[in-house]
Amino acid sequence: MKSNVYFTDLRAKSGESLLDKTARLFDLVGFGGLLRPGDKVAVKLHWGEWGNVAFLPPPFARRLVEKVREAGGKPFLTDTNTLYTGGRHNAIDHILTALKNGFSVASAGAPIIIADGLSGGDSVEVPADGKRVPSVRVAGAIYCADAILSLAHFKGHELFGFGGALKNIAMGCTTPAGKQILHSDVKPKVDRGRCIACGRCVRSCAHGAIRLAEGGKAGIDTDRCVGCGECVAVCPAEAIPVNWETAAEPLLEKSAEYVKAILANKGGRAAFFNFLLRMSPECDCYEWNDAPFVADIGIVASRDPVAIDQASTDLVNAGQVLSSSRLKGKNPDGDAITAATGVKGWRRILEYAEEIGVGTRSYELVRIGGKRT
Repeated sequence: MKSNVYFTDLRAKSGESLLDKTARLFDLVGFGGLLRPGDKVAVKLHWGEWGNVAFLPPPFARRLVEKVREAGGKPFLTDTNTLYTGGRHNAIDHILTALKNGFSVASAGAPIIIADGLSGGDSVEVPADGKRVPSVRVAGAIYCADAILSLAHFKGHELFGFGGALKNIAMGCTTPAGKQILHSDVKPKVDRGRCIACGRCVRSCAHGAIRLAEGGKAGIDTDRCVGCGECVAVCPAEAIPVNWETAAEPLLEKSAEYVKAILANKGGRAAFFNFLLRMSPECDCYEWNDAPFVADIGIVASRDPVAIDQASTDLVNAGQVLSSSRLKGKNPDGDAITAATGVKGWRRILEYAEEIGVGTRSYELVRIGGKRT
């Protein structure tokens, strides 16, 4: 059976702003009807690192917070602490980063709660019963919430290939320890022929796993490496490749199992929005963002996290590649995601999530106005 994925483009006019169209998507997806009076609703989003400007603009979050409150829910904005060091590694810095990037009670209409507590230790371990992971550390506030509304800025990702609803739930709703389990199969190594001995990877590694060896070339201690991939992103010479053929599949399959476990106690009270805007090639976790690799497309919403990500990847791969991006002069051959990120196996998270019952890849794209495609 196909899942409905509701879509609006970015055209607007007097009396019908993008915020109005976002509110219509909320009504169409039926999330308000799932809520009981007083339900605590985790509005799961990513407000970016300071210096990154590609993240979801706060007014979209505010409009959806208003819709949740109109439906009788008690919304709060939430995210979890990061595995790497930076502005979101503990709850104090995390909230300050959110404020700097424009998210607050005043701007978004709901309080900010860092779901896994001060230092990432607040969690509930729930069974996963998967082939990859036996259990998942779910961030405490996510677990205790009665419902979850995922707001994902759709983008490329250097490990997943893309970041959408599934990644927002899997990586975004677990603790740093849970994130480390997800990353544990990703083991980069240095191409010494390309290494320029600049030391950026050494300085970026929060786990002391990289040092400059004899001759000045970087080396990675695989026993200390947690596979977060930060060194891959900061290397200016592209000298730290990952063998995606072997590393991607475990990460993506574990992530699908995480999603199933995290949503298990919500009783179906979950909905997902993907914002196909300012789609940069990397995660919003960096303190910078590269130019979008495809033109802005629109906003999609669904009750099915697999269907919404399948629809989003289809829309992106059919979209207009931007010559102002890293894809200038390249032919993506129908796969702009791989062309922009280098990740070839990104479809596996969709396939496996469908296999284990998280959702379906079969969908109908229902455009505002009723047209189905």
